[in-house]
Amino acid sequence: MNNLLPRFSLTASILVMGIMVSSCAKDFTANNKEILPAATTAPTTAKKPVEVPAQLNALAQAAQKAGVTDCLGRINQVSSFLTTGAEQSGASLTISPQTPNEHTTSIAFEIKSPQVLSYASADFAPLAVGCGGTYEAVTHWQNSCKDVATKGYAQLKFVGVIQKSILVLEGGPQLRVYLMPAGKDGCVAIKKEVVY
Repeated sequence: MNNLLPRFSLTASILVMGIMVSSCAKDFTANNKEILPAATTAPTTAKKPVEVPAQLNALAQAAQKAGVTDCLGRINQVSSFLTTGAEQSGASLTISPQTPNEHTTSIAFEIKSPQVLSYASADFAPLAVGCGGTYEAVTHWQNSCKDVATKGYAQLKFVGVIQKSILVLEGGPQLRVYLMPAGKDGCVAIKKEVVY
C-alpha cells in the first residue's frame, strides 16, 4: 500500500528529539546561509519497546489505519526526529498489503529546512519485543567533505574510509555518517542510524 502524505504537521505534544537531521553543520555555509548546530542521535531504548504516545503524528496515524500496531511508537519517534525544525516535509509510506503488522514498513521523506533540502528514508520491522528501525538522511553540501566532517560533525569520530573516497564518521555503535565528494568542492552526507 503506497500512501503519499503531503506536508504533515507535527503536534507540540510529540517528543522533540533534536533539530532537523539535515541541519547538521555549524560555522559553515550551504548556499551562502549559516547552518544550525548539529543534532544528536535519535534516542534509543534497550530491551523495551518504544511506548506509543497518546497523540500520534500523521505518519504514525496513517500506519495505524493501514494495520501496523507494533511499530507505531518507533514510527512516531523517528519521523518526529527527522522532521523537527523543517519548514516543510512530505512522506511516502509503503506498507505490506498483507499482514502489515508482521512486515517491514518503509517511509521516504522530503525535508525542506531554511538552508537545505534533504531526502531521508526510514524502515521499521517488528521484533520479538518492540520494533527495530533504521533511518538514512542524505544532504548535499556546498562545502568539502573535510569541512563537513570537522565543522558539521565535530562530535563524531573519524574511523577511516570505505575504500578510497567515502569518509566514515562514527557516533557510537549505532550511528555512522558517510561523506562522499560531490563535484569540485561539494559533499554528500549520508547519516545512518539503527534504533532498537
